[in-house]
Amino acid sequence: MTSPKKRDRIMTQYDTDSDIEMSRLEFEWRQGYEASIAARAAYQCLAANRNAKVELLDAALERLDRAEAVKSRIMAKIERLEDHLLGLKMG
Repeated sequence: MTSPKKRDRIMTQYDTDSDIEMSRLEFEWRQGYEASIAARAAYQCLAANRNAKVELLDAALERLDRAEAVKSRIMAKIERLEDHLLGLKMG
């Protein structure tokens, strides 16, 4: 059986590791958010130009879609980590 002191030390290390992971994911999400804003602005700028080539519009839309997908995947990781942490604290 683990002593209370050792268990507290293990949980403190686990909390620290979880905090580091959450910070890393939040940083990645912010980068994805900024990339999606830039991609949306580029797409909207091209879309407003009547002389823009369809290929350029398609490429800009693809960049926007990829940026949004990355952001969604990172948010899913954040939510899974939050659910895991809440499960540990409640259970």
